Amino acid sequence: MRIGFFTDNYLPSRDGIAISVDTFKTELEKMGHEVFIIAPAPNLVYKEESDHILRFPAFKGLFYEDYLTSIFFPPKTLKQLDELNLDIVHYHTLGQVGFLGAYYGMKRNLPLLTTYHTDYYQYVKHYKNTLPGVIALSLLAPAITGGNLKDYRKALLSIKPEKTVDEWNQKLVENGVKTLLDACDVVIAPSKKVKNQLVSWNTNTEIEILPTGVERIKTTKQDKMDWQVKLDVTKEDKIIAFVGRLGTEKNLDLLLSAFTEIRHKIENAKLLVIGGTGSQTEDSSVNKQKEIDDYRRKGIIFTGYVKHSQLGALYELSSVFAFTSLTDTQGLVLNEAAMSGLPIVMIDKDITMIVKNNVNGIIVREEKDELASAIIAILNNDNLRSKMSEKGKELAKEYTPKKQAIKIEKIYQDLVNKYHGKIHLKSD
Repeated sequence: MRIGFFTDNYLPSRDGIAISVDTFKTELEKMGHEVFIIAPAPNLVYKEESDHILRFPAFKGLFYEDYLTSIFFPPKTLKQLDELNLDIVHYHTLGQVGFLGAYYGMKRNLPLLTTYHTDYYQYVKHYKNTLPGVIALSLLAPAITGGNLKDYRKALLSIKPEKTVDEWNQKLVENGVKTLLDACDVVIAPSKKVKNQLVSWNTNTEIEILPTGVERIKTTKQDKMDWQVKLDVTKEDKIIAFVGRLGTEKNLDLLLSAFTEIRHKIENAKLLVIGGTGSQTEDSSVNKQKEIDDYRRKGIIFTGYVKHSQLGALYELSSVFAFTSLTDTQGLVLNEAAMSGLPIVMIDKDITMIVKNNVNGIIVREEKDELASAIIAILNNDNLRSKMSEKGKELAKEYTPKKQAIKIEKIYQDLVNKYHGKIHLKSD
């Protein structure tokens, strides 16, 4: 098959969407398929070397710092896409390139599916300046999908402000996203959480739960020793790891607060916060450089951005993985941590099928004391930690990149067969 991935997030970015897209691309190509990536260029002078990656000019920061806004799609765009001779269109984002994918798939009557990677409904509560983009989403959705007068009327009514910006944003998200999803043949939900949300919106399209597969990140003894020196930690330290973007949506303040209690009970406990910050987190305490030294004295170490290939060493230096985010849709770092044998303490139970409560981790409520108690219970019990470690690795093996690619290949093939057999056409 010749598969088109349309995404506003792709390499060299290492966010969850970019990693997911690249993971499926790599595995599908190993299986003999041709995968074409349609994505923004990371900067205006970027030159793409691969003939299977089509880039469009873009600039950063329209809605938030890491977001790439494509400037324009030249008239030759549709001709370029036609030359790819795609069998199926899969768009991964609700930005300009994602919209292009949805429009192109419907215009050419190709099998069309999407993965709903981002919980926009919750995300807009943390980034108020996304409102213009969300309004655009609501208005563009019926135009992209060829909607009727009723769809346009609904879109226009959704623009009416609500009592709060959050309520307004969320109403717009639900209306715009549902319109786009209903135009697809299949929607991929990375987790049960996503499917539940889309079902609650009365999404009409078939929804398949399919997480992204991950592999254990390999490391060496030298890498681990180098990080021990760099972080000033010892083998005796009991390290709690967190990996993620340092934005307010990750709910990191709860973990920082819980760690204060943990430190009172376990003097050699240290909290390793792995991830970079952006301008949108300037109001968060974790983004104030002057406080970094004070945090370190309290046992909290901020590493800043770390290359993905180096995460394996940091996972293996750690004793437990803590994840407090309530906005993630699958949390790939959870799978990576489980692959590395880390017990996991988390809040949002529906974002992963790898973590089982009291089997390879502990799922807690969004309460500081409960979070701290669960982490302490694992850190103070070597036997429990060992059992959870082995069980986590066992569970994670069921969601490798190869196994997940085989599943998505079947979805693709079934859709292509239906279209070729004229069993289902969107124009019907």
